[in-house]
Amino acid sequence: MKSLWSSQREPRLKTYLIIGLGNPGAAYEDTRHNVGFQVAREFATRHGMKFRQEARLYGELAEGKVERSKVLVLLPMTYMNNSGRAVQACMNYYKLGLEDIVVIVDDVAFDLGDLRLKKEGSPGGHNGLKSIEEHLKTSSYPRLRIGIGAAPKRQMLADYVLGKFSAGEQKDLSEILNKATDVLDLWIEKGIQMAMTEGNKKN
Repeated sequence: MKSLWSSQREPRLKTYLIIGLGNPGAAYEDTRHNVGFQVAREFATRHGMKFRQEARLYGELAEGKVERSKVLVLLPMTYMNNSGRAVQACMNYYKLGLEDIVVIVDDVAFDLGDLRLKKEGSPGGHNGLKSIEEHLKTSSYPRLRIGIGAAPKRQMLADYVLGKFSAGEQKDLSEILNKATDVLDLWIEKGIQMAMTEGNKKN
């Protein structure tokens, strides 16, 4: 007689991958260009996840369970310009599709704190997104853009994005990270369409 227990295995959990873009090292910590790292860490903290080094994935990885899904959070340690290497390695290792991932990235085209979740899009001059597109051979993957505001006139763009948030901006940063994490939760629990509807409202 076939065992009842052997036929009642738990269904395999749906797996999602959240990728926060940034640059490793103390020199880049808390810079505007690293807001993707900050959102990813905020998400991991909310859900009690701990990061560990994963050399085979070229980054730091945290994993846990959110609702009924398995969630991975990746911080590429490849520097921004080669982020795609880590993303591709992680997707291949866990056998994930494009619809299973979301990339968190800073964006100077939006005011500080404005969020834009999209199913696909162009790199828009962002080197991290360019690298991911080169490695995945497509731009059809979800991304959550975090507005950091435009660079002041006469300031080089590179200097601006690699600079730290001002004291005034820092006061708003906690709320921005919390809002972005809410959008990620909604993406996992209700799907990308619902997350776009709620998350893309102007700040």
